[in-house]
Amino acid sequence: MKRFSLVGMVRKSSVETLLDMHNLSITKSNYLIEARYKLPVQAQKLILACLGKIDPRHEIPKEITMTGSEFSELMGIDIKNSHRELYKAADKLYQSDILIYENGEEIELSWVQEKAKKLKGEAAVRLVWSDRVLRYISQIRGNFTSYKLRNIAELQSSHSIRIYELLMRFADTGDREIFLDDFKSILGISNKYPEFKVLNRDVIKLAVKELNQRSNLVINCTPIKRGRTVEKLRFDFKQNNQLKMDI
Repeated sequence: MKRFSLVGMVRKSSVETLLDMHNLSITKSNYLIEARYKLPVQAQKLILACLGKIDPRHEIPKEITMTGSEFSELMGIDIKNSHRELYKAADKLYQSDILIYENGEEIELSWVQEKAKKLKGEAAVRLVWSDRVLRYISQIRGNFTSYKLRNIAELQSSHSIRIYELLMRFADTGDREIFLDDFKSILGISNKYPEFKVLNRDVIKLAVKELNQRSNLVINCTPIKRGRTVEKLRFDFKQNNQLKMDI
């Protein structure tokens, strides 16, 4: 799997940049894929853009720098606003925690060790990963999920990104069942949408629609009931590697 440094990307032609983006991959430990957290979409995209710059087969430096230009190119963000979105996303990471379940243990950790350094003269930020997060993104040998960055770059919903990752963990089978309570917990909405019809309308259907339009997945979601109560969600999906239009 080809990986490269993005240093100097902004000096490349648009064709070269597009080709480079098509080679970038995201790799996460499945513990991180299934973790409980809630982040705004730009903060999620900052994490993914950073992960696209690294090779998880090797030890990853604790510090990583992301420029506004890189953020714009990688994640489909307007270049005029990219540095402001970058700064806001970095601040959100510092304020957010993750809940991970590993080997029967509940682990609460932070994405970054300290508040991001804003390199305003360079329109960039420097992030310092927390030690515990590094375990789930560095030197991964097994129990992980990988996908192409380009397949989620145009998504505008944080829920869509999380659902995409949850499904890609089961890319080999093309289906996944998940308890509704677990689904809501992973998306960070356990205390919201007590009525399934509202959750279905405002979260599930909107995310599935966006994923069908803007990602490489074709998805169908079916509620599974126990009696009159929805207990699980079943996602059936397949990959469509043709570029979809933003509609």
